Amino acid sequence: METAAKRARAGDPTNDDRLSALPDDLLRHVLSFLPSRRSVQTGVLSKRWTGLWRSVRRIDIKIDVHIRYYGNSYSKEKWEKAENFINNLLTFHDAPTLDAFRIVIGSNHKDLLPTIDGWVCRGIKQYRPADVEIAYYIHGVYKLPHLGSASTALLKKLYLFGVYLDDHFEEQLRSGCPVLEDLTLQECWTYFRDIHSSTLRKFVLRDCYRSSEMLVIRAPSLVSLTIFTLHHKNGVTLDGPMNHLVNATICPFDGGSFRSNPSRVSLLGSMFNVTNLELICVSAEVMLDKELDKYPSFMNLKTLSMTSCLDTKTFLVDGRLGSSCDPHEKFNALARLLHKAPNLERLTLENCWSLQESEQKMTASGLSFRTPDQKDFECPNLKSIVIKYSDDGTDEEHQMFQLVCGLIKNLDNPALTFSRIK
Repeated sequence: METAAKRARAGDPTNDDRLSALPDDLLRHVLSFLPSRRSVQTGVLSKRWTGLWRSVRRIDIKIDVHIRYYGNSYSKEKWEKAENFINNLLTFHDAPTLDAFRIVIGSNHKDLLPTIDGWVCRGIKQYRPADVEIAYYIHGVYKLPHLGSASTALLKKLYLFGVYLDDHFEEQLRSGCPVLEDLTLQECWTYFRDIHSSTLRKFVLRDCYRSSEMLVIRAPSLVSLTIFTLHHKNGVTLDGPMNHLVNATICPFDGGSFRSNPSRVSLLGSMFNVTNLELICVSAEVMLDKELDKYPSFMNLKTLSMTSCLDTKTFLVDGRLGSSCDPHEKFNALARLLHKAPNLERLTLENCWSLQESEQKMTASGLSFRTPDQKDFECPNLKSIVIKYSDDGTDEEHQMFQLVCGLIKNLDNPALTFSRIK
């Protein structure tokens, strides 16, 4: 008897199962978009699907056994089912290597960690995946086990969430990940000193916690960098040439003061090779700090976007971050930064002028850009200025226009756009 696959290939109009008639490689590719549990369940569709999951080049595991409102309790019934499924999955999965290995953990019970360690080690060491995601949700700490250099030799992309990382992780990156290109650390405990990789092209450091030591990034091939909210004292800096750096997003605000400190100045100054720069919550004091003069000018910078910057006083209003600062000081800070970016073409300022009553009464007189040596400010390539500000129910547009007049006095007719943020 002809199989459904043969009849479909022969163009049999009575056959409706065209999906099953697809080649095995294409079906495995389809299954790779499903979580592993769903992929295994497709075996009940027909004999054609039985066992295909075993050679899918992706393992995607999600474990959620946490019981809400009961502290660190977990459902033993859910855990036993998950444990049985994952053990069988890793035992019978026979792909020689994986395109991706993903494990998302929803429990903070310490008794489960040794088993989870075993799954992580087995998934990475046995299958040597090119893409790894380990996410540990719910309050608690999951410490990444030591993996060895051979297991990560093919690793190109790594995403870690809620993971404790020590000096062994630093060494893993340095010598055990020879082709790593994309690294994201989110809400991790980063207790190591260096990110050292000659192949890393994209790095995201978001809401991470660490000791008082400064984190040094040595990644000469870096193209994209995001550093968002630092919960540690001495910050992050770039070391060595970053000649390929195109895009950078920097938000050094840690929930405390906007005031300048050496780590924030060092971080901003080390961005001098970037082409497109987004600054969030960078204070006027950082830009006015004389230490910034020790760093090279931003000769490659074409696009600069600033959000909630240029301020020294911070507060929360209706859950929204607000700030204020003397307008003259704002102008001096912005002028100082733009003076170091002579080739800038596009400038965007969002919520950088939170006009207080005293500021709203000011006019454009007396407000103008000056270079640090008090000469007339020039930015000959600046073609576009976009001003975005919050719509808080007051008529700020006229006052905002007066303030911006001081900004454009010495510029060659740039396109000026105002935009309310509702």
